[in-house]
Amino acid sequence: MGHGLCHLGRRRRNLAADSHPHGHPPAGWRPSPGPPAGGDGDSRRGTSLSILWRLYPLIRVIALDLDDTLLRSDKTVSPESLALLRRWRAQGHHLVIATGRPPRTVAEVLPRELFDVPWVCYNGAAIQIDGRTIFQDLIPPEDTRTIVEMIQARLPDCIVGLEVDNILYLNRAIQRTSPYQVADLRRICHQPAAKILFFQDAQFQEIMADLRPLLQALPASTRALLSEKYNLVQILSHSADKARALEMVVQQWGLGLEHVMAFGDDVNDVEMVRRAGLGVAVANAVAEVKAVADHITASNDEDGVAQALEALLAGQLESGVG
Repeated sequence: MGHGLCHLGRRRRNLAADSHPHGHPPAGWRPSPGPPAGGDGDSRRGTSLSILWRLYPLIRVIALDLDDTLLRSDKTVSPESLALLRRWRAQGHHLVIATGRPPRTVAEVLPRELFDVPWVCYNGAAIQIDGRTIFQDLIPPEDTRTIVEMIQARLPDCIVGLEVDNILYLNRAIQRTSPYQVADLRRICHQPAAKILFFQDAQFQEIMADLRPLLQALPASTRALLSEKYNLVQILSHSADKARALEMVVQQWGLGLEHVMAFGDDVNDVEMVRRAGLGVAVANAVAEVKAVADHITASNDEDGVAQALEALLAGQLESGVG
């Protein structure tokens, strides 16, 4: 696979090698932003990643979003991506799955050989390792009830869902391939929720007049993620975030986010891509992710993850790292 499909995004790193003559930045190092788009930094656009990686010898963790990032449109992982992830792990490095999916649907699409890696689920509201939940950041029951009642009162045509204990409860039946239960959500609200989601056929622009005051009235314990890509609103604990959960995982290995190369495509990936030592957006990512990424690789259907991984491994070999 060629490496030329990846290029620098709008966020710039300071690539001055003389600031780190041995190629190893000091602990806690965070690169300073380089020239703005359109400045001298654009001369690096399209530079081979196998060269750029030599300036980042600290990468020890790959963090991967699933849908529209690692997964192709048919919801499978390509043999090329799987082979490169196998190589990465064989060198003693780490892999983390970071997804908005609940654990039950991660298991539906992830190859079994990746079941032993940490899963950051529900956009950071839960961490699961070897089938055991080690962390949760949930919406309190009283706030769950308040939000459900607000949605049903202000947007009565919306489909509303609650994720509770790895079960999706919906307020009515829909066409959906993954399992769910239809329930009176008011009877479920006495339990803390990993997330509340709602969606309808209308585009966001058509319901924004009703949606905006609802989001402004959310309890302080929560925050909303609006994905126009999926015409979906997800409400989480205000502190639930992929980047925060990922940081908790890598700290168990004595590492930090500067040791992470993170891949993503949608608004729930922005902070993870922005805060990672190397943030990578796939070509099919939304503009918000591309704006904070260090690099943009090929799309999920063009093995963008595999191309960047191949370049990373090539760069480590060239620099004698790994």
